[in-house]
Amino acid sequence: MHGKRVIGWVVIAGLLCGAGFFFFGKQGIYYLIRDQRAKSAEIRQGRHTIDSLRQEIARLTSDTAYIERIAREKLGMARPDEKIYKFIEKR
Repeated sequence: MHGKRVIGWVVIAGLLCGAGFFFFGKQGIYYLIRDQRAKSAEIRQGRHTIDSLRQEIARLTSDTAYIERIAREKLGMARPDEKIYKFIEKR
């Protein structure tokens, strides 16, 4: 009788350890769910970036006022009758 009781406790302890590894081990459900949530957030951020870039492409291919503004701001371009002043900060 005593041997069956010990075997029972060993089986229960083994099951508890197995359940612990199943839920909290390196490949456990807890970590898989956490990783899945992180990947979902990355996908959402990527989709947001793609949407922003598509809008930028659409504006660059169709909106002449936007193209002119970008040319002025980023490339320092001006119309032939305009003067450009650059202010240099002293360090």
